[in-house]
Amino acid sequence: MNNFSPDPHDKQDNSRLMLAIVISLLILLLFSNFFDNPQSKKIQPQQMQQQQMQTQKSASAPIAEQQSVENQKDVTTTTRRIPILGKKVEGSLSLTGARIDDLSLNEHTATAGSKENMVLLSPSGTKNAYYIESGWATNDNDVLVPDSKTVWRLAPGSADVLKTDGNVTLQWDNGQGLLFERKIGLDENYLFTITQKIINNTNAEKKFNAWHLISRHSLPVDFKGFFILHEGPLGYLDDKLMEPSYKDLDKGEKIERENTQGWLGITDKYWFVGIFPNPQEKFNARIVGSTVNNKRAYQTDVVAETRTVAPGQSIEDKKFIFAGVKNLTLMTKYQKKYGLEHIDLTFDFGWWYFITKPFFYLLHLLMLITGNVGLAILSMTVIIRGAVFPLANKSFISMAGMKRIAPMLKELQKKHSGDKEKLQAEIFDLYKREKINPFNGCWPIMIQIPIFFALYKCIMLSVELRHEPFLGWINDLSAPDPTNIFTLFGLLDWNPPSLLSIGAWPVLFCLTMIIQKRLTPPMPDKTQEQLQTWFPFIITIMLANFAAGLVIYWTWSNTLGVLQQYYILRKLGGQEVSLIHGHSERRRKKKPKTKRKK
Repeated sequence: MNNFSPDPHDKQDNSRLMLAIVISLLILLLFSNFFDNPQSKKIQPQQMQQQQMQTQKSASAPIAEQQSVENQKDVTTTTRRIPILGKKVEGSLSLTGARIDDLSLNEHTATAGSKENMVLLSPSGTKNAYYIESGWATNDNDVLVPDSKTVWRLAPGSADVLKTDGNVTLQWDNGQGLLFERKIGLDENYLFTITQKIINNTNAEKKFNAWHLISRHSLPVDFKGFFILHEGPLGYLDDKLMEPSYKDLDKGEKIERENTQGWLGITDKYWFVGIFPNPQEKFNARIVGSTVNNKRAYQTDVVAETRTVAPGQSIEDKKFIFAGVKNLTLMTKYQKKYGLEHIDLTFDFGWWYFITKPFFYLLHLLMLITGNVGLAILSMTVIIRGAVFPLANKSFISMAGMKRIAPMLKELQKKHSGDKEKLQAEIFDLYKREKINPFNGCWPIMIQIPIFFALYKCIMLSVELRHEPFLGWINDLSAPDPTNIFTLFGLLDWNPPSLLSIGAWPVLFCLTMIIQKRLTPPMPDKTQEQLQTWFPFIITIMLANFAAGLVIYWTWSNTLGVLQQYYILRKLGGQEVSLIHGHSERRRKKKPKTKRKK
């Protein structure tokens, strides 16, 4: 402590010092969480080369083929199909290849206000092909196995429609004494069960490997590539989370694991398509990108261990395939029911998952209670603000205390300008006498930073915000505010640049930031004061294209913060403060009126 020599100018405005600390910490956290940490979670190319398996000893899954672009309706009507009529999904599966390649979500529309369901899976040959395929592989080149061109038939006695809690059974005879069966079941949500079977009617044993793949041709239409959220191939293998980006795969990176355990798939912001093997099962896994016909494709696949089927016997392989909405409660249910491990990691909760996950549950509970997503966000903000009220109080009180003794610090600086040791001792005596700790304002703010990030992630990941309206002009909480101040909110007929797309809610957010600034005494340094003056406008421009739900949350949170700060300043007394005019030190002194000369 003898080396500590506080600068009175800095101490007299501890709140600004805290602001600088917070901004610096936010920058560090942003870099670490969104750039450094995601890269550390991915396996670096050098490590990947060491950990990748060599050429698989067993047969591998094929790389899915790409066909010419066609209209999805043309594809689904020109091939024979089995309808899928589930409670939450609808579509069809093709008898050619027995793929699940036509699936839409009943409870979610394609666009806000649209009556068309959100399309999740599309057949090969369509513009945004995305499908699930299963099959068998063998190293015996003389044995015919079903492929993407194989035409299956319904098994005798099988249902001809796949309904909720039902199943259909398909068959294909290879003409060499092997009968292939595939039973596909669907639960009341988004989980398919695929059971593959081989009946050996030959007089020799055969060896096979069951495989399943998920193939996506080209990037999703609504893909943003937002660094804060992982969208793309995802795997949990050998207790490690794998998150290669589309860009990584385009550069030639791939992940291959032999004799591993876990699950893998492809995730979007709100949707997930994944393969869930039995938790005790060992398999080979692969995440890879490819180029066919000058188009990019991305694939995740699993290949089961080699199985031997003796003459007159049969073998089976069973996998769970999830294709639907990411719902944390539902994922947790599947995790417990089937013993699947960490499938909640399909949600990118980030570093603060231990805070974000409870907040996520809280937000969805409030949605059930209030019956409105917007009201749930407002209610949750009040609850969190109330929980951290003591911390915020401590921070505000510390800041107010530092402002109260600022004149005393100036006097000490003048009195002991030539004796730093004496100045230091006098300042510590002043802190002790006035019962002020200059660092009390820092720690409460730093503790709230994880809460801020957790709430941000929580709101961002909630599919309930998608296409959900709010009071007034907001018709989609997951999209930016559709109004624009530069068109006078629709009165002027012109399209301003995207940088000037600032809606009504971002404007309200800016106002709350300005009021917060006015409630705080001015900074002694003019440059810092000018930067702080422009800070609300800069943040508003950055925030304008964020989801309206997030802007509403921040605006409401700022409003509560303003009221809290106003209450504390009034309670402490000794400082004149007004919500309209701001802090007394920010008010301009009125110039004395001068009488006009006659």
